[in-house]
Amino acid sequence: MAESTSTSAIIVAAGIGRRMGTPSPKQFLILAGKPLLAYSIESILKIDDLRELIVVVADQIKTPELKACLPPSTIPIKIVEGGKRRQDSVFNGLQALDPLTQIVIVHDGVRPFFQAELVRQAIGLCTNYDGAILASPAVDTMKEVSANRILKTLDRYKIWHGQTPQVFQRSVLEKAYANARTKDITATDDSMLVELIGGRVAVVESSAENLKITCQNDLKIAKSILENRKL
Repeated sequence: MAESTSTSAIIVAAGIGRRMGTPSPKQFLILAGKPLLAYSIESILKIDDLRELIVVVADQIKTPELKACLPPSTIPIKIVEGGKRRQDSVFNGLQALDPLTQIVIVHDGVRPFFQAELVRQAIGLCTNYDGAILASPAVDTMKEVSANRILKTLDRYKIWHGQTPQVFQRSVLEKAYANARTKDITATDDSMLVELIGGRVAVVESSAENLKITCQNDLKIAKSILENRKL
């Protein structure tokens, strides 16, 4: 596998967050005095020997609200403009990668509390797999539904909730994105695109703190997580 210094990270933060119902995009909402995106950036920078961090945003490239998210860092941080869809933003981030990068971490800017150690495990799995993602096993009974009618009950013991960070061999991820653009495929995460080209992706069981903040109630949970960390 590539040395750790050949690992780069892309944080996608170009969404507008309609479900949050706030004037500002949710990644810039303030939590305990800091924007949500700042927490995600700080968490990524805790990963050992990171070569660079690429932050993909919409039209906030030169704004004070983005500047407030960027801590002092010895690791180079590049700011890139996003695209219409999430995967367009990731693609733009891929174009900005250092030529020596061999392993790519992709993370959503509104998952502020992942554990860096779990990402290190995912990086290690890229020795034997094309990628690895953080995920959590389903605990509820899972139903396949169409038009408010249950079609069937799925085996929840085979169902995992995919999360980020997601880690991939760069060559495989770029091939997956090239395939998606050629065939006009839209996906909800990067792993799906890698799976579609036959890539082998492993899972690392995530922690309960790896919350994706999409609505007001999630902000309340995030505040609780911060309070518990201070105890």
